Parts: sequence; C-alpha cells; structure tokens
Amino acid sequence: MIKPKITRTYGPIHFDDLDPHRFEDLIRQLIYDYKDWQSIEATGRSGSDDGFDVRAYERVAVVTPLENENNEEVEEVHPMEGNLWMIQGKREKEIGPKKIKTILLDIDPKNPPYGYILAVSTNFSKKSYDVFREELRKKEVMEFYLWGKAELEDMLHLPKNDRILFTFFGISLVSKRRTRTTELRSAISVKNKLFRTIGKGYQFSQSSILARDLKDTNYPYKSKYSDFKTNPRWKEYVAYGHHPLGLWCHSYEYFAYIDTEKKEWDFTREVNLVHRQRENKDERQKAFEKKILVKDVWDFFPRKNQGYFVIDCLIKYSDIEIIDDKGDVNYNFPHIYVDFVGHMGPFAVCINILKVNNKEIDLTKDYKRINVFPKKFKKEKFGKIYKEKKILLNAESQKEFQEYRLDAIYEIDEKYDFLNTRDVIQILNKGTETEEEFIQITHKFKANTKIHIEQSLEPFRTKRNIELQLGRTSTDNEEINIYEFKRISKWELEKNKES
Repeated sequence: MIKPKITRTYGPIHFDDLDPHRFEDLIRQLIYDYKDWQSIEATGRSGSDDGFDVRAYERVAVVTPLENENNEEVEEVHPMEGNLWMIQGKREKEIGPKKIKTILLDIDPKNPPYGYILAVSTNFSKKSYDVFREELRKKEVMEFYLWGKAELEDMLHLPKNDRILFTFFGISLVSKRRTRTTELRSAISVKNKLFRTIGKGYQFSQSSILARDLKDTNYPYKSKYSDFKTNPRWKEYVAYGHHPLGLWCHSYEYFAYIDTEKKEWDFTREVNLVHRQRENKDERQKAFEKKILVKDVWDFFPRKNQGYFVIDCLIKYSDIEIIDDKGDVNYNFPHIYVDFVGHMGPFAVCINILKVNNKEIDLTKDYKRINVFPKKFKKEKFGKIYKEKKILLNAESQKEFQEYRLDAIYEIDEKYDFLNTRDVIQILNKGTETEEEFIQITHKFKANTKIHIEQSLEPFRTKRNIELQLGRTSTDNEEINIYEFKRISKWELEKNKES
C-alpha cells in the first residue's frame, strides 16, 4: 500500500525579511479594522516618534447636548478626539521579559494612553506575557494586547487580510483556495467519469486503457520518435482498481522465484505477463515464444517458490486532463490524457509486489536478490521418457487427475524413486476415453506430511490427495515422497523427438 506523506499546507511567514519600517507598515495595515478608529497616524516614519510607531484615536460616543439632564453645562467632546492608542512594532528575533520592561518605559505613567499594542516578529514565553500584563496595569493602561509571531500569522491567514499578506509577502491564500477548489472539482469529475466508463467496486473488471502524453502531437506514428521504445508517448495498461487518489494499473508482471524462509528472491524481465489487447501478430508471437522458454525454467522451481514480481502504478485523478471513453480504431478502449513526466510517464507512484501462492509478500530490505534465472533462456530437453513403466492411480485419484485437481504424486514406499526431475512418464487411465496421459516431473523431494500440508496452496485438497493415494490417513510426523509434475501433450513428445 501507498504510505501517506505528512506535509505542511503553508510554510512559516518570514517577518525577518521585512526592514523595520516595512514591519511597522505591516502592523499599521493590520490594525485598520481592529477598532473603530477616528484617525491613525504613522508617527514612526518621521524618525522622532517619542516611542510611538503608530498613534491612533478610537472613536467614542459624542455627547451632543451642551447641557445634561440636571441643566448643568457640560463640555462637548471634539469629534476628532477619542481614546488614544499607542502601537509599537519590533522586528526582533528574541524578546524576553527584561526587554519587554525596557520597551514599556516609553509609556508615560503620568499620561498613559487608553490602549496599547506591542507587535513583535517572535514568539513569547508565559513569563513575558505575565510581565507585559503586570507593567501595563501598573501604568493604568485600560486595554492592551501583545501580538507575537503566532498571532500575526493567524491574522494574516484570515481571508479579510489576504490582500495584506500578498502585498507584503507575495502570498495569496484566497487564490490558492480558489485554485485548490478548481483542482478538486476537476479530480472529482475525472473520477466519476472513470466510474461510469470502466466501473467501480464489484462492477470493476480489469480493463485496458491507453495513457497518452499531453505533449505528444504525432500519435499514432511511433516512427516519429527514435526513442519511442524506451520513452513511449502512449502505452496500453490494464486498469484493475480505484484508489482514493486515482486509478491503479498493472504495469508489469514477471516470473519470479521467492523463498520466504531464506528471504531470497529473483525475477526475469524476459517476458511481461500483463496481457494487452493491442499487440501485432509478430509481437504476440515473440512474447509467446519467450514465455515458453522462461516457463520451462520457472516450472521446475519447487511449487512453493513459484511466484510473480508485479509492478503496479497509480495515475492520479488530479493528473488526468481528458478522458476519451470511446478510443479510436487503433485502440478501441478509453484513452486517458496525462502529462508524462520523466521515466515515470503518466504515473505518480509505483509499488513492487511479490506474489506467491496467491499471497502478497512485502519486499522488505531483509530480502536478498540472488541469481536464479539464467541470462539466456533455451529450450531444455526432456529427461528419460519411460515407455514401459507407468503410474497407476486408484479410481478416486484418477478422477482428481482427470479434473485437474491433482498436481503431485505421493508415496512412502520408494516405488517411484527411479523418477528424476524432467523425466516423463505415463499416467495410466485405464478404462477412460483418454488412456494415455503423460506427466513430467518438475520437482522431487521428501517432506514431513503435516508441514507440507500446512505450506501448500490448498491444504484441504493436498491432505485429501495424500490420503487418497496412500489409501489411509497419514500421521503428522510421517515422511512422504513427493513428485510435483506438469502435464505433457503428445505433440510436445513428438517435437522433443524431432529435436
């Protein structure tokens, strides 16, 4: 399975990239809608700010009558006056409790402002917050706020401040969200169309698809590309299932040798077993001939070691731009247009899987690849062909053989010990329509009955066949002689004679 990667959606904002005056400008922009201001003055820009980077007056309720309800004369508040706020910005890497006390000395305790905001490009400790609160209470400041790096980032991530974030840092989260929404809509549309085109869930059967490179303009002429064989611009794959992020495809499947006990394995790239609909006769014939040669090696591995090396790859829904569900006369199945990237082509990720006895084996680091398959494959000759000697099965075992439910001969009295790997012998089907059936021994060995049954692909059937051939129930610790085999046709025997 594919392991999810944990990523950060947004990186940290680098306040240190701003010069001190630009940092003051940022703070001034952030406070504009923080209160109902009557006026805001950028006093820090003048160079002589008396401790004020920004001075602001908060609007207050205006008493309009000149007399109160007791007919006493009152002073009318000037409409341009209000609660005074002092705002300071400090672009520094570190500010501790001692530094905060120093900064707050700018506040005149005899004439303190109504409100105070200290904005700094670093984070604060709990002690710093406590000192800040304690000092301002002593100076009788009515409202006060300490904005550290975390608070500033939170404010800049608000949609209403997206313009400020873009102005000072070139980042627009609103546009990112819009882009992300568009991407999601597109991916969902692609997924739903694939569901309709090739199915989903239990309705999904393996289906050929043609992955095509968006950049290609020469389809269907392969000759236009001198490197098409190693760098194809379109290729047929077999889609077999859906992942939450995309479409799973069989890319390659090779014959493999797997020993789960010794943690050893090998495979050959000689022939790809993934069946493709669109292959010309020459390609199909060459693949068939190669498969015979490779299988002639693979068949003679112990059955428990016969496996497959599978490479499955994922095409992400979000990477698919267009789906042509009809295809064309050359490839009469869905075409999927993707921007091919490097050696991965249309795929976002590929996984390697070992399969043996219908089980998937994780190819962990402790597995060691060894040399089992030859570099060159050739047709091996049969061993000894026995004409006089035959294997006689009892009626029940003979039925199992006829119905292709028997793939090994079992005995304990050494009566077939003369047989060796690659030898051919006849199964005597006396009284049946086909009296001549030939088998070739692929592997010969001794094993503990209980262990052999437990390690087999179908334990129940293996146990039954052992008991049918022995004519009794086997004991757990009993050793048994096993002759794994494959069937040989008369045509193959005749061809062997000719060679």
